[in-house]
Amino acid sequence: MYARSTCLALSGAPRHRNAVTRRASWWPLLVCLLGYLLVLAAWSAPGQGTDDAPAQPEQSIKAAFLYKFLSYVEWRPGTFPQPGAPIVIGVLGATDVAEQLTGIAAGRKAGERPIEVRRVRATDALDGVHMLFVGRDQSAHVAELAPAAQRRGVLLVTNYDGALDDGSAINLVVIDNRVRFEVSLDATEKSGLKLSSRMLSVALWVRPAS
Repeated sequence: MYARSTCLALSGAPRHRNAVTRRASWWPLLVCLLGYLLVLAAWSAPGQGTDDAPAQPEQSIKAAFLYKFLSYVEWRPGTFPQPGAPIVIGVLGATDVAEQLTGIAAGRKAGERPIEVRRVRATDALDGVHMLFVGRDQSAHVAELAPAAQRRGVLLVTNYDGALDDGSAINLVVIDNRVRFEVSLDATEKSGLKLSSRMLSVALWVRPAS
């Protein structure tokens, strides 16, 4: 009886430990996968309503994306003159998005910084602007604005096909009724900016640096 019990103990214990080890080894992968899916869900805002939720205007979703981007950017040293200086989002064209963004930013912060939305013209200097959103109606100005944005460390965000070729850093696109975004690492590096790997992991497409 003793020998049988000992045999069962010796043969059963390793199997139990191996099973526990196998289950434990899956936990980091499972947690990582769940984290990725949650991030993807947060970034992939729907462009149209479903049976369970009312339709959300596309311009409000794009405005929400602009607000989200602020928390995933590492600005180059010396960008802000004071610790409590606001992050300024300049908007060229896209009146509807500007209005939605103003409402979203009111009373909110990106990190510890308040957010200011400023309407700009194509001929305005980019002094004091940290992110510049150029609407589709002003896309003809992107190619000429991109070099200035890169020199000044401004994150240039656009909203039309082929914008990355014109020097945009982030371009909003609509795929299958969802607002997504593509990124040019070449443009962000030329601007002296760094985007969070968490943000890049949910981008529709990331163009590598040249």
